[in-house]
Amino acid sequence: MKKTAIIAISLVLSTVNCFGQDSLWHRTYEFGIYNNFDLRNSSRNAISTHRVLNDGFNSLITSKMKPKTGNIARGLFSFSTTYLTMLWSHELGHSLRARQVGGSFNIHNMNLPVPYTTVNLPANISLTDEAIFVTAGFEVNYLNIRNLQSQFLRQNGLWNEDLALSFANRLMYPIYTTLIVPINPKDKNVWIETAGDPVHYILPVFENYSDNQIFMPDGTVNPKLVSFYNQASLFALVFQLLDPQFYREIGASFGSASKIRRPVFIIGDYNNGWTYGTLFNASPLGYELYIQNYLHLNDKQYGLYLKYGRPFKNIGLGFSMNEIITYKKFTSDFLFEIWQQDLFGNGISSEFIGQWKLSEKFGINFNLGYKTKGYLLGKQLDSGLNIGTGICIYN
Repeated sequence: MKKTAIIAISLVLSTVNCFGQDSLWHRTYEFGIYNNFDLRNSSRNAISTHRVLNDGFNSLITSKMKPKTGNIARGLFSFSTTYLTMLWSHELGHSLRARQVGGSFNIHNMNLPVPYTTVNLPANISLTDEAIFVTAGFEVNYLNIRNLQSQFLRQNGLWNEDLALSFANRLMYPIYTTLIVPINPKDKNVWIETAGDPVHYILPVFENYSDNQIFMPDGTVNPKLVSFYNQASLFALVFQLLDPQFYREIGASFGSASKIRRPVFIIGDYNNGWTYGTLFNASPLGYELYIQNYLHLNDKQYGLYLKYGRPFKNIGLGFSMNEIITYKKFTSDFLFEIWQQDLFGNGISSEFIGQWKLSEKFGINFNLGYKTKGYLLGKQLDSGLNIGTGICIYN
């Protein structure tokens, strides 16, 4: 299967020679490994690789150039790394899920603007497993957004370069459906000769949901399938516009890479306040819509997300608390999630995320959690332990 990935997004970032610093703002590189083909293997490592490459280029190359030449070189390099980070984190997501469902993902070349890849999946693969393989690329894109927004709110700001990466990942699905592989969902051939990830994932989801009623008795496309495709395409674009942090990302994409932007709080401020963010995701249950609430009270940070998805029933919520445990140089966050889903029933998940700072420059992190059977963004469908560990480098 030939996969069409993405086209370039014009993110022109100018720069100065060094990054600012505040007591809350940290430039952290986190590299780790997770079990169960967890998509954080792609998302978190890709974000940190993006930072390392851009910081290294800025420090070793543009800092030795004349300002005007350095700004041009920095803009071109930042555009390239943003594009490639979004592209290859997406493709690595497909690769992880292919192995998870017993298949293999093959990269034949790395030609620009898109690579040529094929996949071999088991002949008897279920519709759910087929869908989770196809959605994996988008899942990583939306994990990138969620991870960056969590950092943005947690430390009261991020560099433009990080926010621009989040903005680029938000555009992935809308650009796919409007520019890369624009289709007419009423066209019967679209669903016979599928092209592009949005069609590839929506088809098995709807087949599963409708008991393979893709076409009507008169040969036309099932209007519920047409509606499902159009709704997903619309929400992937419009739902982003409801996120106040999204407009920070737009400004960051065309601003100085060295600038740090603060999040928008709807009520109050970072010390005592509330704000929210929105997230769209493509899943084996259909599209998902998240509203993530961020509450800051007396130096404590809480999160509460609400999730709704269709066409399968898919509702859930998650509660988090940052630094629930603090002891000397060790801190730990806590995340608890519950859901009700047509395919998997009721489920729960809980996870501790710890970090131990060994010195001013280095630390280690770990994740330890458990989930029952069901779909959670980035994780395996089956029940089991979720374990991860890695290193932190503080700049």
